[in-house]
Amino acid sequence: MIAAIRRSLSFLSRKEKRVYFTLVICRALAGILDVVGIALIGLLTGLAATSLDAGKPLVVFGFTLPTVTEQTLLWLVLAVLVVFAAKAVIAISLGWGLSTFLARIDAEKSSEITRYLFTGNLARVQTLDKGEIAWTVMGSTSNAFAGLLANLSTFISEGLLLVLVAATFTLVDPIAAICVFVYFGVLIVVIQVVISRLLQKAGIDASEGNMESLLVVDDFLGAFREVTVFNKQDFYVNKFTGARSRVSFSGGMLNFLGGMPRYIVETALMLGVVIFVGYQFLTGQLASGLVTVGVFLTGGVRIMAALLPLQNAAAVAKNQVEQSAMAHRLLKEAGDFAAAQSTPARTDTAAREGHGDGLAPPSRLTTALNVRVDDVTYAYPGATDPALRNVTLNVESGQHVAIIGPSGAGKTTIVDMLLGLLAPSSGDVTISGMAPSSLTSSHPGLVSYVPQNPGLVTGTIAENIALGIESDKIDFARVDAAVSAAFLEDFISGLPDGVHTSVGKQGDALSGGQVQRLGLARALYEQPRLIILDEATSALDATSEAFIAQSLRNLGKDVTVIVIAHRLSTVQHSDVVYVVEDGAITASGTFSKLRKTVPMVAEYVKLMSFDEN
Repeated sequence: MIAAIRRSLSFLSRKEKRVYFTLVICRALAGILDVVGIALIGLLTGLAATSLDAGKPLVVFGFTLPTVTEQTLLWLVLAVLVVFAAKAVIAISLGWGLSTFLARIDAEKSSEITRYLFTGNLARVQTLDKGEIAWTVMGSTSNAFAGLLANLSTFISEGLLLVLVAATFTLVDPIAAICVFVYFGVLIVVIQVVISRLLQKAGIDASEGNMESLLVVDDFLGAFREVTVFNKQDFYVNKFTGARSRVSFSGGMLNFLGGMPRYIVETALMLGVVIFVGYQFLTGQLASGLVTVGVFLTGGVRIMAALLPLQNAAAVAKNQVEQSAMAHRLLKEAGDFAAAQSTPARTDTAAREGHGDGLAPPSRLTTALNVRVDDVTYAYPGATDPALRNVTLNVESGQHVAIIGPSGAGKTTIVDMLLGLLAPSSGDVTISGMAPSSLTSSHPGLVSYVPQNPGLVTGTIAENIALGIESDKIDFARVDAAVSAAFLEDFISGLPDGVHTSVGKQGDALSGGQVQRLGLARALYEQPRLIILDEATSALDATSEAFIAQSLRNLGKDVTVIVIAHRLSTVQHSDVVYVVEDGAITASGTFSKLRKTVPMVAEYVKLMSFDEN
């Protein structure tokens, strides 16, 4: 637990640590008012029990007080009220300040993890499943900061209060104080042994059940049609029900166990008071020990109020240690990555320097980009064999290049390299002299990408085409041009609100071909100088595909086009065709040449009954 708390603190800046510990220390020092209030109540108890007209002086803590009048007693009551009211106001104010501070830290760290994952390479994201990502940014960070650090504050403030109350008890009656310490000490040990382990197990079950639930929902929505057609809904419903049952049962167990210490401590306190008063009565010290009784009774109540949050914090913190581990891991990775980025440690010159051979800003760049892949090898993390081996290819500015090969040959891995989503294990990848990741970050829009299944976002068609742009900042002239180039005009004109029509939360309002054309329109909206298409016309009919191919050719020499395709009609007009097999480029040339010299291409032509004329 201590190690996890230290890790959470390590991710705070110096200023944030100062603010945090200032609030925590102030909360702890506010406990002094509790001690003052306890002493005043003890004094008030003794005074109230002493006959005011007896004229007898009252002995408190070895000091003889002067005769007390009714007016003095009234002022003492008022003092008690003021002390406890002040303590309440201060505690509420500091509690609010600490809660809002930790909530802000939680939001910032969650955003930091999200930025690290969303702006990183593909290999980084592939190490986690969707459920883990969702849990980390929405749950794990809350446990790491709003959880662990809030509980650390409780340990410090309530722990100091216990020390102060214990000191007060010792001052009043050392023997009785020792008895109280032993009594409550045994009580704490019993609670920790019996309840804490059950709480920890319930917390782990709850977090695992939440992640499993998220994954089941995501899997079901992703394969909704297949699941329905195959009548497999019960499988996913039962799987979800099982996961949610774990969460619900664990949540109920957490609530039940969380309330148990209160009843145990309350019962133990009342039993302790009865024993204490009974002892005072049997020894004949009740009358003379009323101040002591008042102090111990009030202090016991305050001990109970401190023990409950302490016990709860200790139990919950054990769960939060497990649940914060993912956030700690990703925050460390993000910090290490940022540190590495600030130090030129990569071997390829373009990536290390972050600039190329005089590449102009987007506003002035009107020429197509060239691509160089030089002896690149890449192995996915944990893989025994490389996905790419010594791949070299050159794409000149304005060329239309196709990459073909069987499934799993490494074509998409090459695309991910060109997009900067993956970094080569060895070799260099540059676009007009720049590392792809540097180019896309410094000159966004120069490189566009159209995947086989373009991702749709919630919003209108225009918002999907102008991806990541506020609706009031969209250039609708460019939207219209992109719609026209992607042959979406007939479809858009038939919609009641045109490009302002919502695509639907799941994108079900669009067919597969329309989604692919929307993906192409999205790429063209950016007015790129390099377009990479990965099976981007696979869902189109032959006529639409021919129109799209012609649209790409109409871009002329101002745009470099790289196409990955299985359909030979898509690649037949390419300037150069590269053949990829088993992670290596085995042939290159024009399509006419390759169909005659490469058996695999000849077999494709035969199977597809393809006639290039």
